Amino acid sequence: MRKSFALLLIFFIFLMCSPMCKGNFGVNPRELSIIMNDEFVQGNTSKSVMITNNIQESINISWYLDHPTSDLIRENKTLIPSLSWINLEPKWQIIPPESNAFFYIYLDIPEEQENFNQHWEAWPVFKQEEIQFFNWEHTVRLYIDTPENFLTDNNKEQDLVSFITENPVIIAVIAIVCIAFAISLFIIIPKIKKNKKS
Repeated sequence: MRKSFALLLIFFIFLMCSPMCKGNFGVNPRELSIIMNDEFVQGNTSKSVMITNNIQESINISWYLDHPTSDLIRENKTLIPSLSWINLEPKWQIIPPESNAFFYIYLDIPEEQENFNQHWEAWPVFKQEEIQFFNWEHTVRLYIDTPENFLTDNNKEQDLVSFITENPVIIAVIAIVCIAFAISLFIIIPKIKKNKKS
């Protein structure tokens, strides 16, 4: 009887405290995708996470990065080899009452062959400065899809050639420039010969 009463009391204390702590701030979006089609995105990805202060006093929010556990990672996603390739700015923010703040996502992924055609998941975790018994953290699922093909210098040259040959406007411009150059040679060369003779 005493054990069940103690457990019931702990449960009620937890219920009373957790909504108050959990409701201090909100995070949006909960899932965020960075999809790279042709090349790696370096530096500011233009993606951001909005933190909302839901209470009547200022709060201090910071973040850290974490790997998802094997039982929680999304299907067809893998762990990013290094969390140091991801950064959020700023490091922390003091958010006034009932206001919003943004944290911006930056990437610095090495453009190496093994990093192409990857589908990673990482977790930016936002937390409030520890001032209460229960301090909730909010996790954002960050998905990073890298370009499919590893472009060597030869690939880039082939892509340039195929782009030129498949674009009729560029072919027409090149033809006009070549014809104009040939005509100017036919006009200039005889004049130079005449000037030499005189």
